[in-house]
Amino acid sequence: MDIRKVLAATVEKFGSKAGLVFGEDRFSFAELQTNAVKLANTLKDCGITKGDRVAFFLPNSPEYVYCYLACFYLGAVGVPLDFMLKNDELSSCLGHSETKVLIAKNRADISLESIRETVDSLKTIILCGEAADEPPKDYVLYNAVTAKAKTTSPEVIIKDSDPALIMYTSGTTGNPKGILLNYKHLEGSPKAMEHFVDLTDKDIKLAALPLSHIGGFIYIQNC
Repeated sequence: MDIRKVLAATVEKFGSKAGLVFGEDRFSFAELQTNAVKLANTLKDCGITKGDRVAFFLPNSPEYVYCYLACFYLGAVGVPLDFMLKNDELSSCLGHSETKVLIAKNRADISLESIRETVDSLKTIILCGEAADEPPKDYVLYNAVTAKAKTTSPEVIIKDSDPALIMYTSGTTGNPKGILLNYKHLEGSPKAMEHFVDLTDKDIKLAALPLSHIGGFIYIQNC
């Protein structure tokens, strides 16, 4: 499943229509595409290439949607993480997945400094929701870098057999386990929704699940 083509077809038909509503903010499908491409180019500038792991540690937000889409534009492997994870759980998932870039929002009980020291593969942390006039030392600020990023889609050949996501289990009986999904796997849920749920382009869907969960991700796929 080439999500880039799916989004491009949606933009062609419904470019100015709201594709995402978050609080008082509305983003058209065209804006979703542009913002995703800008983040993809930001990640490319950070050294991310096809097959590299990019983790997202954020609450539900527009940025979470862009993270998924940006990875799909690059052929990178997205690692969506639950924003309720604790320090040791977050370090474990990042280390196990060999994440190179982490896109995160600060949380009082999480030490991104200690995580960076613990996870050898982690090269860059991109922070969301930080004021541009007070940049934390050695971090990249999401809004600042994406504002300057290119809007031309990166040229990457992606096959169905290429890895797309590593989704982590809840870890109820031990450490969370990473489930690797390829691009062919991404077709399953939308087809099931198509079969069982009679959705049209006039419907609005409420995503009440964490976007880090496969159930929350389905809402992005069905835009």
